[in-house]
Order: sequence, then structure tokens, then C-alpha cells
Amino acid sequence: MVTSKKASKPAPRVVRAASRSVATRHRSHTLAPPHLGEVPSVATLAIGIGGVALLITAVAIVVNGLTLGSQYTDPVPPNVGQLGTGQVVGGIALLLLSMLIVGAATAVFLDIRGARRAAIGLGALTTALCVGAILLVMTGGGGDRLLAFALLVTAILFAASTIILVRVPRPDAAG
Repeated sequence: MVTSKKASKPAPRVVRAASRSVATRHRSHTLAPPHLGEVPSVATLAIGIGGVALLITAVAIVVNGLTLGSQYTDPVPPNVGQLGTGQVVGGIALLLLSMLIVGAATAVFLDIRGARRAAIGLGALTTALCVGAILLVMTGGGGDRLLAFALLVTAILFAASTIILVRVPRPDAAG
């Protein structure tokens, strides 16, 4: 009688419940914060970048308004001191709005309570202001097509980002 040793299989590994839930959980390989998700993170980043662009624009508007009187040489208008007042006031208002936008986008990334609603509200407000500015630019005089196009791009950016932040639920609430 010939006997041979059977190769025995190692004992099956016991999987504990805690390690099973970790193994089956989806791990994304993205830099997006887990409380936001990937698409809302891109929308929030777009709002933040748009806010920084508006901040730079606001500073340029304020500086242009402050230095408007120095652009005239020989026949100086009688109200040269008041010419840039509208630009300065509008530039300061845009500066405040852009600082709020950047702050709201940063707060959304930091997961501060109510920040997402603030970013949505500021995005909707900025969209509405851009649409109003487009109408104002195109109905006044000959209209500046380049400015209207820049405002249109800004309105689309903020509108799309706002819609994404409204429509995509938080990952915590979804699962």
C-alpha cells in the first residue's frame, strides 16, 4: 500500500466585520475633500477662482477711478474731482463682493456650517449681477462686445457652479 501525504490547504482567514467594511468601502484617489465630492469641489474651486479674478478686477477699477482726473491735460473738465466717484464706489462694492465669494469658497472647502448655502447665494447673486451688467453694457451707446463677452463667461461660470452646488448632495447625506 502506497501512502502519500496530501498537501493541505491553509486554514481560511477569518475576516472580521470591521475590516470587511473597510475593504468594501469605496476609496477615491482624488484630492477633493470627502465632505464635498469631486464635482462640487471643482464647482467650489471655480467659484473661488472667479472670486479672485473679480478681486483683481475690483482693485483695478478702484485705482482707475482714483487716477481718472490725472488723465486729462489741457482742457480739464470742471468736475474732474467727481469723475471717478462712480468707479470708486462700484469698485469697492465689487471688492467686498469678491472677498465674500473667496471667503465662502474657502469656508466650503473647510466644511464650515452654512458655507455651502452662502456660496450658492453669492454665486446666484454674482450671476444675476453679471446678466444685469451685460444688459447695461449692450443697451448703452454702441455696447462693448468684449466686455459683454467677458461678463457672459463669468455669468456662465458662476451659474454652472451654483447649479452644481445646489444639485449634487453632500456625500454624507447620500450614503
